Amino acid sequence: MITKMKKYDFLIYHKDYQNFLLKLRELGVVHVVQKQQGIIAEDSELATWMNKEKRYQETIKNLTRIINDKNIKNLSDVDKNAEGNKILKEAEMLFEEKDRLLLDKQGIEKEIDRITPLGQFLPENIHRLEEKGWYLHFYVTSESKFDPQWTEEYNAIKLIFNGSQIYFATFTKSPNTPHIEAEHIRLSEYSISEWKKKMMGIESRIKEIDTELTNMAKEKIETLRYCEMIVKDHINFEKVELSGDRAAADKLLILEGYVPEDVEPKTTEALLNEAGYFNISTPTPEDNPPIKLKNNRFAKVFELITNLYDRPNYHTFDLTAFFAPFYIIFFGLCLGDCGYGMIILLASLFLRRSKDEFMRNAGKLATYLGIGTMIFGFVSGGFFGISIPELQISWLQPLKKIILDSNQLFWGALVIGGIQIIYALTIKAITTWMRFGFLYSLDTFGWLLTIVGNGAVYLLVKKELIPAELQPTAHIVVTSVAGFMMLFFNSPEKGLRGVPGSIGSGLFGLYSKISGLLGDLLSYIRLFALGISGSVMGLVFNQLAVGFAPDVIIVKQLVMILILLFGHTINIFINGIGAFVHPMRLTFVEFYNNAGFEGGGRMYEPFRELRFEN
Repeated sequence: MITKMKKYDFLIYHKDYQNFLLKLRELGVVHVVQKQQGIIAEDSELATWMNKEKRYQETIKNLTRIINDKNIKNLSDVDKNAEGNKILKEAEMLFEEKDRLLLDKQGIEKEIDRITPLGQFLPENIHRLEEKGWYLHFYVTSESKFDPQWTEEYNAIKLIFNGSQIYFATFTKSPNTPHIEAEHIRLSEYSISEWKKKMMGIESRIKEIDTELTNMAKEKIETLRYCEMIVKDHINFEKVELSGDRAAADKLLILEGYVPEDVEPKTTEALLNEAGYFNISTPTPEDNPPIKLKNNRFAKVFELITNLYDRPNYHTFDLTAFFAPFYIIFFGLCLGDCGYGMIILLASLFLRRSKDEFMRNAGKLATYLGIGTMIFGFVSGGFFGISIPELQISWLQPLKKIILDSNQLFWGALVIGGIQIIYALTIKAITTWMRFGFLYSLDTFGWLLTIVGNGAVYLLVKKELIPAELQPTAHIVVTSVAGFMMLFFNSPEKGLRGVPGSIGSGLFGLYSKISGLLGDLLSYIRLFALGISGSVMGLVFNQLAVGFAPDVIIVKQLVMILILLFGHTINIFINGIGAFVHPMRLTFVEFYNNAGFEGGGRMYEPFRELRFEN
């Protein structure tokens, strides 16, 4: 669910503005509405600080890469008295020098490759020849195009054969380059040995820089992170400060903010003794308050999925708790293997022990998905590619009753899809009723009546609870009432004058909705298709392991294990991605659309002082 917010409108005298903002930051609960990023970025001082933040981020990212590459475990503590700018500049200079040296090294390697076929020579010897009146030029061409006359005319000497290419040199009395149908090779300013000596010096300096950067990563990275946080905190304060609208010849500043409803009394009490005037109100539909989700322990885990798409509009409804159970079912059916569910469950236990909050949340999500895959993978009848119904295990026999065949899985996917669509339409009808009134929800209730009402009539006749001869009449009555609701109440804001247009839009909406619902329902077949494909792939790898293993003791078992490990790892990875993405698609497209989801919400980010965490 979405936490209710209270809106604050602040009016502050310009001389008290700084102190007032410090008090707001101390409270740490007020979400201040900031101006657009482009307007704020026009401030030159803030732009300088934001550029410094980027420099810190880039340097920390590069040093973190060194820590990961070197597998460095123990980092030095934060030195809060260190001069961050000095450390930053030193690190930047080292990285820039290393990049420059790497480019120089790359250039030298290319130059060595270019002149290696010409052999080892000294440039001063060539200059001596020129002083004596002889001029040396190098060429390369294909062996078939080498003209023997060049030997007589230009004293051409073959140097080396490289495949079909031939390198040769000419000696002439003229300083002009001979016009030969071959590629002229420019002489280098240094010999190969001199270039290699230069490269050794560059490599030596690169090693020195790597040592300095490694030491800096161990001893200074935590200090740099602390300094980056100080910069971020300053930027955050500056952004809030610039967000105040000036009035009364710049003497007054107007600021807008929001706080959760449950902390409003304490916030008001803390601000009563502060300079400035403020007004508290309930957000109107025209306002766009920030979003703070408040879900139970189960639904909170699935906020990770919610945040991948879009946050709900404050004035609508948070659908996290409503799609969460379906997502577990969908994931389990898509992966379709009980054994794979066990692997995911075991992996989740390791993720939940991570120090990183995101990884811990991912681990909690994986726990539910692993359990769901074990349950619905068993229902699908798969265990590491083995068909469970074919296993002759005594304690499994009673449980085999719940295992579905492929035909049942196909129709089961459609039934689950139909249930979720009806569930979504119910949510839309109720939330529309709550937001705008009962008349506005009649259109959606009409669709529900069409689907559920006609389905109920069919079941009642099938169960012989009503006579079969009454079935056509019952269907006509249900459809007529639902059609009236859909045609006449799809635009209630227009009143009676809008009835003709309402009927027209209702007819068009009727066609669109029928085709849309049919398409949505058919989308759920993917649950069946992905589950079957994963089971088939698992079976194929099992057969490969048996078929390709040589009939040699120990070797056979080792080969089988390797094929099974490789095959099922690939299968879990590929089908795991599909099992994660496709249920997400069913959630964000089919479910959200039919539930009337409205996005555009912005996250609740209270104005507070940042805290450094090691």
